[in-house]
Amino acid sequence: MKLTSLEGGDGIPPEPDWTSQFTDELDIAEAHERWGLIEREMKDAGTLAMVNGHAMQRLVEFYVEYRRASRQIAEHGTILKARRTKVPQVSPYWTIMRQADEHIRVLEAELGIAPVRRNKAGKVPHGKKAPRAADSYLGSLSK
Repeated sequence: MKLTSLEGGDGIPPEPDWTSQFTDELDIAEAHERWGLIEREMKDAGTLAMVNGHAMQRLVEFYVEYRRASRQIAEHGTILKARRTKVPQVSPYWTIMRQADEHIRVLEAELGIAPVRRNKAGKVPHGKKAPRAADSYLGSLSK
């Protein structure tokens, strides 16, 4: 039986090939930059693991969708006139942006990236306790 090594065996999920998902150079650059930021945040917090790779990828994809939609909103505005009726309507990009934002918040919380969740997701440092007078008394009772 022959064993083959897999990428990411060091506990770090491999970065996806963004060129297979996105065609726009801005999207590819955004995805690559976001992946690096997320990886560093999780590594520093001690929460980076292979099993988080898929959630990290989805988070990056939602970041890219959010940026795409926000560029459209910045260029054309939140309210557009319908092509046929000319009635003002909310831009579909506004809806995409809001939904991507919600997914981003959920995934950031799950991965411990959101500022509120950082301390809850990270490893708890176990420092040395300061000795107290009661410790010596309780120690003599347990002997």
